Order: sequence, then C-alpha cells, then structure tokens
Amino acid sequence: MVHAPEIDGLSSMQKEYLLAMAQDDGPSATAEIAKRLDRDIHYANVYRTQLIKEDVIYSPAWGQVDFKLPYMRDYLREHGAYHFLHSGTE
Repeated sequence: MVHAPEIDGLSSMQKEYLLAMAQDDGPSATAEIAKRLDRDIHYANVYRTQLIKEDVIYSPAWGQVDFKLPYMRDYLREHGAYHFLHSGTE
C-alpha cells in the first residue's frame, strides 16, 4: 500500500536504478549501480540525483545510496518485475 504509489510515478530508468539497488542487502555503491545498469557513472548519477530529490533514496555515506522507505528493498525484490514491465513513462 505504501511502496507501490512511491514507485508508480517514476520513470522506467528510475525504476531500473532502484532494481539495481535492490540487489544489495544494505547501502549500494553508486559505482556498482552504474555497472549493473551498464552505464557510466555520470549517466547513473542523473537518476541518483532525481531519486534523492523525489525523496525515494538518500546518501548515508559518500559514494553510497540506500532506500528511504523501510522495506522498499524487500518490496522491489518481490514486485520489481511487475513495476518495471508496467512502466508507462520514458
């Protein structure tokens, strides 16, 4: 009920960024996310910045990001494919 509305308004690339983060059990290294997305770090940082402004993720330490909403990682692991496939933007 809380997680789906948070994700629904995001672009497909923002969702892809979150899915890349969900592979980690804790904070994600931004360089590793870029690698998983098969993009350079500057491209990935555009979406990192957007997601921070949207208040979906935050930076707990330099070069790292984590989910702001509790249990978002678990939700994406379980429902991420659905949200990605039903993305209507970008």
